[in-house]
Amino acid sequence: MGKRRSDEATERRRGRVTAALVALLLAWGVGGCETASQDLADFGKTIIPPSPGEAARMALDPHNPDRRREGTLLLSNSDFGGDEVYVRMYRDYVEHEQDPLVRAVAIRALARHGEPADATLIAAQLDQPNVQVRWEAAKGLQRLHLPSVVPLLLDTLRDPEEHTDVRVAAATALGQYAQDRSFQGLVAALDARELSVNIACERSLQTITGQDLGLDPRPWLNWYNGTADDPFADRRPFLYPTYSRTPSFLERLVFWSQPKHEDPGPPAGLEESAPSEPDPSSASE
Repeated sequence: MGKRRSDEATERRRGRVTAALVALLLAWGVGGCETASQDLADFGKTIIPPSPGEAARMALDPHNPDRRREGTLLLSNSDFGGDEVYVRMYRDYVEHEQDPLVRAVAIRALARHGEPADATLIAAQLDQPNVQVRWEAAKGLQRLHLPSVVPLLLDTLRDPEEHTDVRVAAATALGQYAQDRSFQGLVAALDARELSVNIACERSLQTITGQDLGLDPRPWLNWYNGTADDPFADRRPFLYPTYSRTPSFLERLVFWSQPKHEDPGPPAGLEESAPSEPDPSSASE
């Protein structure tokens, strides 16, 4: 009963905020009543998000994938989204969820809150038929460090039939692996026909080598072949990229509830001060 009353109170507060904002916008002459009400009904959920109990029930809804997706996203973005019970749910959805959009959101959540070993489960999603799932998997591998996933990232980068955004995300993820095979794969992809792939490879090469040699593969290969010592001695710290944007009009209006943006950071499991990792492929030759 306590949870039900809490949820009902949340809905009442959300309704009052929405009504107040609609009245304010109409007083300013912004939009029509119906349009403003519809837009702000959803915006009220941002100002007063669902309670933890409501978000969990949405995430576990067995009949509605849209509710599962929204609930999983709400949980993963919350302060308590890294609790073990939720991380287990993310893993289960990554492995077994049939709806691709729910699986994609679960991949994002697991990459944010999981452990380095979870990179194996995420990397397996690079073979899924849905491009959104593959894209989230490639982006997720930017946040978790596990050298055994490098071959799958390289396969994704080399595949000319793969979606450009997925290849760009894979090229970015390879920037945390200062290894010979990563270097060779990134240099080879500088010849890809998509400029965005070229640029992502160049940035990762800059990260793992500390050099700035442009988009032409030849200077990179000449430099690498002429390096007598460790070619990765001057590598730069790898920070996974994050998304940020300018606040919208409504967000600026509601100045007391500003969106929180993540700062770039090192992947879980990566120690930037550690020496260059040995390349298993070169050790076996």
